[in-house]
Formats: sequence, structure tokens, C-alpha cells
Amino acid sequence: MQPGISGKKTSAGNHDGSKAKRGGPPKLAIGERYAVTVPTAASFIGISRTRIYEYLKAGLIEGRVVGGRRIVIVKSLMRLVGKSPSTRRDAA
Repeated sequence: MQPGISGKKTSAGNHDGSKAKRGGPPKLAIGERYAVTVPTAASFIGISRTRIYEYLKAGLIEGRVVGGRRIVIVKSLMRLVGKSPSTRRDAA
């Protein structure tokens, strides 16, 4: 066998070959977050990103710009959809 060549992976990873996750915040449910990105907000209530921007401009939901990125305040999003996803589905 040649030096430096073995059958093992040399990059950092788990035993199953997947990359190890390093740091970062844990994944939280949308109701446990203070704010979300526009794409996440749109996906959560099932509308387009454009519509989220329209709602922000009209004042129907609250948002902020943080580091050049627009975020949506979850409480205002929950008010818009009636507090919970189950209520939103019942109304549809």
C-alpha cells in the first residue's frame, strides 16, 4: 500500500459518510421563532413571496430589515392567519 492512501475517508464526516453538522442554531417550529424570512413566511401560509411583500407594504403584517434582509414578525403572521395553522385550514 502506498503512503497516505488508505480505504478511509480523509474529510471530516460521520461513519456513514455524511458530513458532520457544526454549530448553528437548532431548528425551531415557526411558532417558536420571533421572526422568519419572507420565503419562509410565504411557504408557511401558502402564498407567494410577492404577496408577503404586498402585505408588509400595506401594514397587514410587520417586518424589519436586518442586515439587508427583510424578515417577517411571526406574531403578526399568526394574527393574519388566525393564530394557528389548524384555524387557517378550517377557514379555507
